[in-house]
Amino acid sequence: MAPREGARDGDDDGDEAPEIPSEEAVLDELEGITLTPTEHQRVKDVVNGELLERVKGYDRRYLVAGAGGVTGAATRRQLVYDLLDARTDPPAVATQLEDFGLTPEEIRLWTRVFDVLCGMSTHVVAVIEDFDGGYVWELGLLFAPSYREKTWVLKRRYPDEETERERYDNGMGASHVKLLLTGPRAHEWSNTDDLRAAVDEIP
Repeated sequence: MAPREGARDGDDDGDEAPEIPSEEAVLDELEGITLTPTEHQRVKDVVNGELLERVKGYDRRYLVAGAGGVTGAATRRQLVYDLLDARTDPPAVATQLEDFGLTPEEIRLWTRVFDVLCGMSTHVVAVIEDFDGGYVWELGLLFAPSYREKTWVLKRRYPDEETERERYDNGMGASHVKLLLTGPRAHEWSNTDDLRAAVDEIP
């Protein structure tokens, strides 16, 4: 997922969580991006490159999303990535946006490529620790009905209700957001051992 601006790892910085957009808002944003010829070619190179062609050869294709940057949250997302990528029955492959060489300077392309990868994947796995940072547009796609049926959420649980509200407070408060966080494909975890066990729940 896109790198987090001002990412935190347990400390409340006092900023309000960005509002998670609706599916319509995400699609409007995608349609509203006018790419330069260079950017358009960059997207084509990503979605038609050797890495994506290799990924298509697997029956089980996991797209792992979550916090980026250099944070504890990013390390935990990498753990999930590694566990899913190591599966052999059936043979599986895990991917994430960073695998395709997109840089923070190419932020305009992240959501468009993420949309392509969501469509290609058999399972989208979101490792969520809060609603902070620059990846809310990707979350908007995951919360959309078109991707919800293939999305699994590994949601961090905090030790008290106040911290839980701070981390997951969101002005949108949409029912589909709540559904994704509490539905049958959502599993909570509070430490690394819990996170490993939650990964085991994903088929």
